[in-house]
Amino acid sequence: MPSITRPAARNATRKPPPRRRVLLGGLIVYGNGAFTCDCTFRNLSSAGARIAVKQLLQLPDHFYVINVHDGVAYFSRLVWNDGLEIGIKIESVVQLNARDDYLTSRLKKLWLSKAPG
Repeated sequence: MPSITRPAARNATRKPPPRRRVLLGGLIVYGNGAFTCDCTFRNLSSAGARIAVKQLLQLPDHFYVINVHDGVAYFSRLVWNDGLEIGIKIESVVQLNARDDYLTSRLKKLWLSKAPG
C-alpha cells in the first residue's frame, strides 16, 4: 500500500504563529480615540489575539487595541465576535514611546491612564 505524504513546506507556511496564553490588561480604541473599552488579552501572537470584554460591543472593522503591559498599540481587524470574546488580526504595531504624531500621542495618553504606577 503506498504511503501518503503531505508537503511539509506548504503546510508550514499556512500554519499561523503559535499564540501564547496571557492575561494582560488592554484598551480597545476606535473613533479616533473618542471611544474606549477596557479589555483583557487571553492569548496573543504576532498575527492576532483573543480578547475578552465585560460588555457586548458593536465594533468597527478596524480599531486599535492597546497592550497596557507592553506599551504598544495594535492596529487590528475584527475577525470574529462571540459575545464577550473577540478575535483580532494584527495588521500593524505602534510603539507608543517611538513616534509623536497626533494619533500616537492620543493612544499614548490613553495607555498612560491605564498603566500601573
